[in-house]
Amino acid sequence: MDVIFTIGIILILIKLIGEVFERISLPSIFGEIILGVILGPGLGLIIISTGDGNLTHSAAAIKLLGEIGIIFLLFSIGFEKIELERFSGSIIRSLPAAILGTIFPFFGGFLAAIIFSSTIFPQSSSINGPLLVGLAMSATSIGVSLRSLIDMRYLATAAGSTILISAVAGGFIGLVILSMVMGIVQTGSISFRTISIIFFETGGFGLLIFLASKYVFLWLSRLIDRMIVEEASFSIITGILFMFAYLTEKMGLSAIIGAFLFGISISIIPRFKTETMSYRISGISNGFFVPFFFFNIGLLFDFRAIGSVGLFGGILVLLTIVSQIIGGFIGGKIGRFNLRDSLVIGIALVPRNELTLVIASVGLSLGVLTKDVFSAIILVVIVSVLLTPLMLRSIIKK
Repeated sequence: MDVIFTIGIILILIKLIGEVFERISLPSIFGEIILGVILGPGLGLIIISTGDGNLTHSAAAIKLLGEIGIIFLLFSIGFEKIELERFSGSIIRSLPAAILGTIFPFFGGFLAAIIFSSTIFPQSSSINGPLLVGLAMSATSIGVSLRSLIDMRYLATAAGSTILISAVAGGFIGLVILSMVMGIVQTGSISFRTISIIFFETGGFGLLIFLASKYVFLWLSRLIDRMIVEEASFSIITGILFMFAYLTEKMGLSAIIGAFLFGISISIIPRFKTETMSYRISGISNGFFVPFFFFNIGLLFDFRAIGSVGLFGGILVLLTIVSQIIGGFIGGKIGRFNLRDSLVIGIALVPRNELTLVIASVGLSLGVLTKDVFSAIILVVIVSVLLTPLMLRSIIKK
């Protein structure tokens, strides 16, 4: 019962501190992470592990809730972002910013990690570690930028649509790359054969879900319509979600790949894509499971790590932000935007948030990333989220 009481207290505190951060125009996940830092490594109220290295009951429960939260987070992103189809006329123009906005920060993070690889990674992770760091740095989240763009009436412009589409396309590209990197990390080798197998596995799984959405899920939606059991549709969708997440995990990819693709596949079925279903998914994910993922991120933060990777953290922050702005700017120019709009596109894609933390958590759980590197990645998230609104306001107002 102590664990249940602890979870109840944490959930209330998460929402209260999230409200404070939202009211000062910062994302609520900042509050969730900071609360984890305060209650965990800060005050020591939540102990991560016992003397023999095993997780405590509270930490194990929070970790499990966080892992389910990752699945729901990526599922809800895939389920909701399909609304961007209304911007289909801007997709071609947005692709350069999406592609270059993913590639440039990937190499920025990879370069920073390679420079310090001999001191921050174990010998067995000398290549896998930089690959995962680069991948984490390539994951854009524009939730922070949207607030500033909406406030300054910039989101309705062609550049605003490009930013939105680029972030979603970049996230999808990042997930495809993640599946490849995960395969490379787990096989322990980099070869054309390994990459080809992973590529075809990802493509095959995507095709499987696409065909299922066309035939099986469509038939399933009609069957569910005839059911009189309460909440049958939501329960069945959640059950299939967990099954697909497990299937991709067993294939050597990542559970979040299956969750993301499943979210996209059912979002095109009108019987599933309803306001009621969106409300229920948002309620169980954002209202319960997802906050524990970010809270757990805070529990894993190590204050001592900042001192030990201080220079690496600074270089990683600098290279990530600069490379992202350059990539987005060049992509904007290729998309025939003017100088200011291209710069705004580059800056708006700077924030690192949900997917960055997901990738970092995967790397930490696999033993590829150390706690020091994990804390440096959290530092990038914090700095990028704080700087982006300031830079956007400065450029747009001018």
